[in-house]
Parts: sequence; structure tokens; C-alpha cells
Amino acid sequence: MGEQLSHIAELIKDKQQFLTDKVLTFQNDRDTILKSDRVRVYTKECLGLLFNHLNDTLVSCEETAIKNNHIYGSECGQLAFDSSLPPEIAVEAFIEVRNVFHDYLYSLVKNGFASALAVLRAIRIIDNLIDQASICLINHYNNILTTTKSALAESSKDLNITLKELNELKDALNESTIFAITDQKDNILYANDKFCEISKYSSEELIGSNHHILNSGNHPKEFFDEIWKTIQKGEVWNGEIMNKAKDGSCYWVDTTIIPYQDKDGKTYKHISIQKDLTQQKKAEELLHKTEKLSLVGELAAGIAHEIRNPLTTIKGFVQLLSKSLPEKDQPFSETILSEIDRINFIVSEFMVFAKPHAVYFSKCDVSEILMSVIHLVSAEALLKNVTIMPEMKSTPPMFIYGEMHQLKQVFLNMIKNGIEAMPYGGSISISITEVDGNIQISFVDNGVGMTPEQMERLGEPFYTTKDSGNGLGLMVSYKIIQNHRGQINVKSNACGGTTFEIVFPAI
Repeated sequence: MGEQLSHIAELIKDKQQFLTDKVLTFQNDRDTILKSDRVRVYTKECLGLLFNHLNDTLVSCEETAIKNNHIYGSECGQLAFDSSLPPEIAVEAFIEVRNVFHDYLYSLVKNGFASALAVLRAIRIIDNLIDQASICLINHYNNILTTTKSALAESSKDLNITLKELNELKDALNESTIFAITDQKDNILYANDKFCEISKYSSEELIGSNHHILNSGNHPKEFFDEIWKTIQKGEVWNGEIMNKAKDGSCYWVDTTIIPYQDKDGKTYKHISIQKDLTQQKKAEELLHKTEKLSLVGELAAGIAHEIRNPLTTIKGFVQLLSKSLPEKDQPFSETILSEIDRINFIVSEFMVFAKPHAVYFSKCDVSEILMSVIHLVSAEALLKNVTIMPEMKSTPPMFIYGEMHQLKQVFLNMIKNGIEAMPYGGSISISITEVDGNIQISFVDNGVGMTPEQMERLGEPFYTTKDSGNGLGLMVSYKIIQNHRGQINVKSNACGGTTFEIVFPAI
């Protein structure tokens, strides 16, 4: 990981001028205030400090990285104050820098210049640097306001200036962050509009309520005990928290909690400054899935190679034997050769995860393909006491554009999964209907059902609900359906019964 982070640091160093120009270009496009020379100079100096610290921070140990974070944050905070910039402009500059760096780092993964895990680690390190700068900026202004407060009695002019700065800081926080103020018992005293928007609670519902109202259950009690101990000691806490909104949905926030203490050193309230990480978390999950699919691709290539060689040998000997067989036994050799070709085709389909290959679509009668698959698995169903009930004997032909063998593979997988979900027998109903220009194929069984958590993971590599499964069959089916511009919907009940609905565009 250290070598990969060092490589990323070199790439960023080489693109230093490019990244600086991109940030300044964004500022020109956003607002007239951001176009001022003062803001441009401040942004360039902040970026210069970031590039100076970034290489050491990426490749150093955790202790050195934390030290660099504090040094960079202090330098940027002092720079913002020395530049006499309004706090909302300084915060906006940090946001632009963060966005540009995220875009560039994600492009490294997309173009294969760095691994997903290394980029995620780099993003966390850069975010920590920028977050530390934001915290120091707030602390600088807080120190300024504290000093000003001690001189309020001297003149009403000083009072007006202080109130103006407080309002500017409040406006900056309200516009750029999810912001709340909480008392010593963790009851909410104030929540801005962004806090209400992400939590789905109104301001009236939040004020007076305890922060426990947002508890998602994702973190253990010890996690929150540690946060409470930290802020009671007067120390700033920073970390990621999963909260639950009023509608039951969960969201991730990068949270910084800053405590306020009285003259006796007791914490009497604290503010929380948060940034929505939900989309970033989804992107991380997508990157992890991409890594898994890459592993499946390598595995598929190896399996295909090892299976195809003996298949070729078997096929050759069967063809030789068939020439010496009497005519009455010829159909058996033809059946064997046909099944060998089908095995070879299925192996080829796994190669879709190893490398793209051309698939030629043609006009296919879905009803005909489905009936041939039912005929193929009828013997297995009979052995396992499962009744297959097709409800399309009188259905007219329904056509889609597709690849016949791939469609057979999907239907075969759906039916076999239904059979295996009924170890003590049962029935599978299969129907085809045309709805709003689409063809819908339904597979309904009365076997073992699935929980919502299980349904959410269907199609993931190596995830299966069966004792002897590997999760690859359904993953391949999902990929084929996607390539046919179709979609798959699953309905199930943990008490029993599952419905798979596959929808394709009709011709």
C-alpha cells in the first residue's frame, strides 16, 4: 500500500499545475466574489501548502501524518485570517479543492493508473488535511471572536463588529455544512436547514430532542461513549457516523464535534459540523464490487481454459466413435455432441467477466425458448417432486431481440433455482405477458423465501443462499439481462414463496 500511495503522490506532484488551474477555473465559473485576485492568491497559496505536505503525509506513518495535518491546518487557518477573507469564501475554496482532487483521484482508478483501495486511502488522507484546515479556520475565527467579546463593554461599535462577524460565520456554516448546536445533555438547541434536509425532520421536531433520535444502530454503545469522553475533556472529535433519517433511510456523515467549556473547564455545549458522505460511501461500495468482478474475471479465464481442453478431446473422440456406430445409435452421439457444445457455450459466457466479446442478437420467440428449457428440466423436476406449471400454452409468439443461448441460460437458472428452493417438493408457475410494450416473464415458486437483506445482495459475486451454491449463476443471469436492456425484479417472503419477474423490450 505504501508503494501505491507513493506512486499516487508522484502523479499528483506531476499534475500540480493542472490541478491548480482546474480549481481556479471552477472559481471563475461559480461566483463574482470567487474571481477576485485576493481569493485567487489565497487559493494558490493553500494549494502550494497542500502539495508541500501531501507527499510526506501519504507515505508517512500515522503519527507523522497527524502531525502534518495539524501543521497544514494551522498554516491555512492563519493564511485565511491574514488575507482578511470572509469565512464563507475560505470555506468555499476548501470545497472546490476537495472536489477537484476527488475527480482526479477517481480518474486514476478509471484509467487503471492506481488501485481502488489505494485511491480510497489517498482520498481519506487528503480529506483529513482539508478537514483539519477547516477546523483551524473556525478556531482562528473563534479566537478572534473571543478576544473581541472581552472588549464589548468598551464601545457599541465593537459590539456591532463582533455581531457582524458572528453572523458571517453562522451564514458560512449554514451554507456550506450540516450544522447543529447541542447542550451538555446532548439535546439539540439549533439545527440548520441542511441538517433538517438530510435527517428528514423539521426544525421543530429536532429542537429539544436528544441526538439519540438519529441513532441507526450501526455503531456500538462504546463508539458513542468514546465520543462523549473526548468532548467532555474539551477535545475536538472527528469521525464518520451512520445516522437514520425520519423515513428510516440511513446516511453517512463526516462529523467534527467542537466542545465549548466554561471558566471551570466544564463542557456546557458543543457544535457539530458535518459533511454528507452517503454518495462517497456508495462509490466506495461500487469500487469494492468492481474489485470482486475483476477477481471473477481472472477466475473465469482460468476455468474456461482448463475445461475447454478436455472438452475438445472428448468431442473429437465422440466424433470418431460415431462413424463406427450403427445408424440406430447415431442420435445418442448427436445428443452427446450437442451437450458438449452447450457446455462449451456456458463456459464461454463466463468469459464475459474476463474480457468483452461480441454477441449477435436476432429475433427470438421467448415462448418457444422457454418451453424448450421447461422440457429440458422436466425430468429433474419430476425426480425432486416439483411440478412445473407453464401458463402460456395458448400464448401467441412473443418476440424480442436477443441471443437464444444466453436467454436459455437465464431461464434454466431461474427454474433450477426454484427447484432447489423446494427440497420437499412444490410447484413453479411460469407465465408470459405483454405489458406496455414490454414482455414480462414470471417465475413463481412456493419454496423457501428470502429476507430483504438477502434479496438486496442477489447478483453479487460469490453470494448465495444455497448450501452448495457459489453465486455465479445468478450473477451471470443479471449480466445477460442487463445486456438485453432488460430488468429483473424480485419479490419474496421470509415465510416462503419467491417471484422473479424478468422484463424485456418487445419488438
